Amino acid sequence: MKLRTVPIVGAMSIVTLGLIGVGVHATFTSSTSSGQTITAGTWGVTLSGSCINGTTCPLDPSSSDLFSLSHDGTTLTFTPYAASTSSFSTGDQEVTATSTGNIQLTDPTWLINVTGGSDLASQAFVCATSTGIGTDVTNTVLYNGPLGLFTRTSYSLPSDVLSTTGPLTTTSGPTDNLVVDVYAGSESTLCGSNITPGTPATPGISTTPSTISGAAIGESIAVTVQLTYQD
Repeated sequence: MKLRTVPIVGAMSIVTLGLIGVGVHATFTSSTSSGQTITAGTWGVTLSGSCINGTTCPLDPSSSDLFSLSHDGTTLTFTPYAASTSSFSTGDQEVTATSTGNIQLTDPTWLINVTGGSDLASQAFVCATSTGIGTDVTNTVLYNGPLGLFTRTSYSLPSDVLSTTGPLTTTSGPTDNLVVDVYAGSESTLCGSNITPGTPATPGISTTPSTISGAAIGESIAVTVQLTYQD
């Protein structure tokens, strides 16, 4: 949406009646103008990343960066993770979406994809949770299961509204968030063994069926998180 400025100018000119009499002659004019500038509302969102449990998330060894961000600020890519064992956890990597405009955005939806080693992607699991928007800070499970079934699918909490105007509610506020932990084997995650979407996250030890093996050993993957929304 482009910023549009629409000038509205009105002008009025009045010539009064000239009174002519003995020794009297009066003529005057009066004009006024008024202007109004109307500025359309603006919308926009930018993403940022963090590790909500300290230093357990992977960093780029050359730059100490947790993620890279697209030029428009709407696609965040986590640093590829080099696991040293066949059982691993990338830690609780949080993506936060922040509204940068003054128009409320409805249905903010997270889209997740993965690139890189297909064997590792097919054997890895993911725990995804969110505290959503506004005053409700309950960490809720969005998904807990195979990474391959998690990607290319949209995830959101009901009735979310991303807005910088008005009071905070349980479903409306300036930020939204998603926490992603890619793991394999029995690891501690925010989901624990909970696989039911929409229920409160209960941190604990995961109960995935196996560790990575075979061709997955030595592969790398990059998880991409993107936000879409409507205005």
